[in-house]
Amino acid sequence: MAAMYPRIDVEDVAQFSAVGGCDSSSSGGSSPTSSRSGPSESDGSSSSSNADEFCPYPYYPKESASPSSSSLTVRGEVDRNDPPLFTESSACVLDDIGRHHQRMLALLPAFSSSPEAGPRADALSRWLAGFDVGWVLDMGGAGASLPRREVGRRVRAWAQALTTMERVFRLRLAHQELTKAQVGAREELAAASAGAMLTLASAVAALGSSPSKLLAALDVYVPFSEVFPVLRRMFSWGPSHPVSVSTEATRAALVDVAQSCRDELRKFIRSHYPWRMPQGGEVHPCVGFWMGYFRCMTRNCISIYFFLNDDEDGKRSPGAEGLGLVAELISSLETVLEDKSSGLAFPGLRQVFMLNNTFAILRRAVRSDLTMFLPPGWVRAREERMKGYIKGYMDASWAPVVSRLTADTGGGKKPSTVSVLIRRRTSRLTAFYTALENACSAQRCWKVPNPVLRVTLRKTVSAEVVPAYRRYLEDHPEVEVAVGRTAEELEEQLSNLFEG
Repeated sequence: MAAMYPRIDVEDVAQFSAVGGCDSSSSGGSSPTSSRSGPSESDGSSSSSNADEFCPYPYYPKESASPSSSSLTVRGEVDRNDPPLFTESSACVLDDIGRHHQRMLALLPAFSSSPEAGPRADALSRWLAGFDVGWVLDMGGAGASLPRREVGRRVRAWAQALTTMERVFRLRLAHQELTKAQVGAREELAAASAGAMLTLASAVAALGSSPSKLLAALDVYVPFSEVFPVLRRMFSWGPSHPVSVSTEATRAALVDVAQSCRDELRKFIRSHYPWRMPQGGEVHPCVGFWMGYFRCMTRNCISIYFFLNDDEDGKRSPGAEGLGLVAELISSLETVLEDKSSGLAFPGLRQVFMLNNTFAILRRAVRSDLTMFLPPGWVRAREERMKGYIKGYMDASWAPVVSRLTADTGGGKKPSTVSVLIRRRTSRLTAFYTALENACSAQRCWKVPNPVLRVTLRKTVSAEVVPAYRRYLEDHPEVEVAVGRTAEELEEQLSNLFEG
């Protein structure tokens, strides 16, 4: 009867998570990480500091949306059905917007109908500096000369400043109406601010080819796509207005950047990571890096569903390609892991390596919003794949050991005496002990980082080896069993596998 191997299903993944804590990449800004991160022992996946080169800055923390999220918008007019705005934090936000509004009123005279260039430039500089983005006036095409980490820092500051600026422009205070001159000056200030803020996109486009370039483009595009249409409607900028023209050019540039990076991601997965294989079969550091990267990428759902789905004719097919893209990229990662695992020559180690890595990929996907972007059946396919790796591991590592108990060492001839028969059976047992010791000695150094997965694998080995050994001893009571070789002691020995 064929051996039955455990199937690792999604409930098991949740159980594994509860035992080992949350998954993690390295902390800090070295790589994109899951927002639900914790100790990395639970699945063994981690991110190398080399990830700095490719994804050099941390993204929006925890489960909050990006600074451009419309959920953070503070409106001048409150809908009665909206939840109360005046929490302690929202009061601080309103106070901050009110402060910027007062600054705007003080700067409006410089943007009157016949201003001088010097005062206007100085006022614009002071206005932008008040949002901590005065550096946009000096950006131009300087993005290529900036470190990627610095570009990331500026993208985050830019996104926050842009959304706050837009709220200030549309804030209406009942007790303070603007004069006609002030309304015109406010439009001039808005146009100058919008034009200056657009320069960041050219810096992002000028970045060298890398995975971080795509994330930067996505982070720029989301607040850009939310704020500039609002400003255009608010100030009635027609299609020929300079800001409208620049906005369309910027949008096209961002789409080109993201689509070219999207097409390069498969190459990055294969070549832009140090593929030094872990010799204990543990999770490769690239898994933590790339699964965190995919999660950072999909956090911008607007971009995934629309931005990355623009075709050559400018038409969009929302959702379809975005859904397939994530699954395809994860599949590319899995393919590379399979290819590289062939370098692990020890019998069974390749299957343990793929079991660890498939589990880490599945666990990170299940415990994050990546599952929204994966097709039906994706999780179940990985569960079955893990079952196959366990079977392959048992066939490669332990089937040869157990076969020593049934191997015929007599050349097919019937033994002539009882003593010959006993010697032959003893020889089988000796061969079994030797194979067992060799397997245990090697596999004690292999690593299965998740504690429950480790226990599952140990129990599978015991269920295959110990009953076969016990049956052999019961069927051949005449064979003398060495000290320390009872079935129970053998089971205890197998419980030390995969300690690393």
